[in-house]
Amino acid sequence: MNGWLRRAGVPALTAVLALTALGPDGAAAPHAPAPPGLAAGQAAPTECRTPTTLVLEAPKQAFELPGGATVRIWQNRLKNKRTKRFVAVTIPAGTLVPRALAARNLTRPDKPANQVAPYPNAVVAINGAVYDTKTGVPRRALIVDGEIRKASSEQSQGLALYSGTRSAAWVLQQLTGEARTPYGSMPLAGINWQDLSTAGVNVYTRAWGPRAHPAGRRTVVVAGGRVTAVLGGKKRPRTRPGPGELHLTAPDGTISAESLKQLVPGDLVSLATDLTGDRPFEAGRPPVGEPDGLIGVSSALVRRGANHAGCGTRDNKLRPRSALAWTANGDLIIAAVSGRGKKGKGTAGASASQWAEYLLHLGAVHAVNLDGGGSTALLVRRSVGGPLERLDRTWGAQRKVADSLAFEVPAS
Repeated sequence: MNGWLRRAGVPALTAVLALTALGPDGAAAPHAPAPPGLAAGQAAPTECRTPTTLVLEAPKQAFELPGGATVRIWQNRLKNKRTKRFVAVTIPAGTLVPRALAARNLTRPDKPANQVAPYPNAVVAINGAVYDTKTGVPRRALIVDGEIRKASSEQSQGLALYSGTRSAAWVLQQLTGEARTPYGSMPLAGINWQDLSTAGVNVYTRAWGPRAHPAGRRTVVVAGGRVTAVLGGKKRPRTRPGPGELHLTAPDGTISAESLKQLVPGDLVSLATDLTGDRPFEAGRPPVGEPDGLIGVSSALVRRGANHAGCGTRDNKLRPRSALAWTANGDLIIAAVSGRGKKGKGTAGASASQWAEYLLHLGAVHAVNLDGGGSTALLVRRSVGGPLERLDRTWGAQRKVADSLAFEVPAS
C-alpha cells in the first residue's frame, strides 16, 4: 500500500514487531528459566508472585453498556491506594468500533477523558501506550484516523485498529517509504520520532507540537510539495514545522544529510509510505493491511493461553495495570486493576505475572499490556452522549497521557 502525506500526518505505515526473548513464532518464552550462571553484580531472578482468587469470585458489580458491552467489577475491602479494584469490560466481537485517540500535539499529553470527550458514541475508553513522561512523546508508533502521527523504520510492536471489521489486532510493524527529490530518493527513517536515525531522512510534521524537534545542522522545509526554505548553518535549527509544513533532516555525516544539501528552494519533494507486516495472533499470519488507528504496546502478556509476563524486580511490583485481551471466540476484554502494594507487600495492584493470570482467569487466549501505574484509567458511558465515569478507581486525578483507546457504538 502506497500513500502520500496529507494534513498533519502520513496515511500509512508498516508493521513488524519485536519483543525480547522471542520464540520461533514471535512470542516471548513463557516464564523462561534464568541461565545457570549470573554475571558479576547481576541480581538473582525473582520468583513470580502468586495471583489472588479475586476474579474467580462473583463480581461485586455487573452492568451492560450501550452496544452490548458488559462491565464486571471486583474489589477488596481496603481503602484508597491499598484498594484492589479489578474492572473488566467485555466487548462482543464485531460490535463496537475501535478508535485510537491522542493529544493534539505529541509533546503535549492530555487526560484520557479530554481525548475521548469529542466522541459522544464512545462508551468505553482506556489509557494507551507507554510514553516519555518528560517530553510527553509516545515511545512507539501512533496512527490516528488513518494518518501517521509517529513511526520508525526500526521494528516496533503495535496494536492495530480496524473500524470496518470493528476489530483490533496485535501487529509486527515498521515504517518503510522514501522521500523523492529531483536528485534521487532517500529512505524514510522516521516520522516525528524522538531520536534522529542514521537509516535515512527524518520527517517532522506540525503534529510534533511546540517543542523543537531533533535536527541535524540542515533542515529542509517543504510545503505544497516544494522546498520553501533551508534552515541550518553552524548551529542546529531550533524550530517546529508551521501549518502545512514538513521538516526533513538527518544526522550530520550521513548519506541522507549529504543528499539534503542538494535541495534548494523551489525543488519538488514528495513522500511515499508503506505499511507492511503481519498479525501473528491470527491463523496464517495475515498482512497488517490498512489500519485506521495504531498505538504502540508494551508487551504480549498472554499468548495462545500461556503467561508470558516477566518476573524481574520491576515486573514484580504491585501497581495499577491495564490491558487489552482477546478470547477464543474473538471478544475483546478491556481491563484495569488499581492499587499499589505497600513496600512490595499486600494484595493491592498486581505484578506483571499476576496481571497475566487474572486475564487468563477471564478467558483470555492473547493479551497485550498497555501503560500502567498512574497512567491507568478506564472510563465508560452508561448512555450514548452521557457523562464519562471512571471505573478503575474512585479517587485521584487522571494523569495526562500521550494516547488512548476508545470503543464506539456504530453510528446509525
